[in-house]
Amino acid sequence: MPKREIEKRITRFQSVLRKGGVDGAFILQNVDIFYFSGTIQSSILFIPQEGPPVLMVKKSYQRASDESQVQELIRLNHRSEIPSILERYGYGDLNLVGLEMDVVPTNQYLWYQKNFTKCKWIDISSEIRKLRMIKSPYEIEQIRRAALALDKGFNEIKGIIREGMSELEIDGQLFLLARRNGHMGILRMRGWNQEMTHAHVLSGVNGSAISFCDTPTGGAGVTPAMAQGAGFRRIKKNEPIAIDYGLGINGYVGDEFRTFVIGKLQRVLEEAHECS
Repeated sequence: MPKREIEKRITRFQSVLRKGGVDGAFILQNVDIFYFSGTIQSSILFIPQEGPPVLMVKKSYQRASDESQVQELIRLNHRSEIPSILERYGYGDLNLVGLEMDVVPTNQYLWYQKNFTKCKWIDISSEIRKLRMIKSPYEIEQIRRAALALDKGFNEIKGIIREGMSELEIDGQLFLLARRNGHMGILRMRGWNQEMTHAHVLSGVNGSAISFCDTPTGGAGVTPAMAQGAGFRRIKKNEPIAIDYGLGINGYVGDEFRTFVIGKLQRVLEEAHECS
């Protein structure tokens, strides 16, 4: 992650804190930590209204030191050390402090309440998401790279899909292609209880299977324990093969949807596809 990218993000966030009269914010969620520091190592990031942020690292300190663009890094053996660490950096007089209350577990929130008794707490989640919503040229380039990798994957999978293959086999090939093109391995969702795979491969009637996830497609999956994505159904001629395919490059996601068919779709399905 470029150093200047991190500096701009922190500067913009500190401006938001000042406007809201917030003394600082604890950043606890892994993606937000990555956004503001450049590392996803197990850490607690404190961003003050003024002054340098402090990254308190539980594991791995060496990797965080190698990856992060935050200047002030310190080992954290136990979170009980956090108040004294902030005191040492001159951030001991805190009154109004932000937390990502859309994702922080209640037991974490209660711990901070107990250990920072003078503080009032405010939800800073929407402010962080508004900042992240506006993409820099660097971020746009990562998304473009992800989209190009997806395009390569779709072009290759066209020559692999065969009648009689299972949805799962196609899914596995898509994952192989994604990884070959630099996919980081997982896709993240911020929403509560939301989980996502790299692809939904849905053939025939499985394309109409809805599920719990906040996505346009669902799928039968292979078990109620996952309840989405590819299943054991085999590919047949003249049926739609819907593929919702995503991959991540350097933390940024590209996602595309394509419909394939071996043979020819019924006219009513072609019309539905054209309408979509």
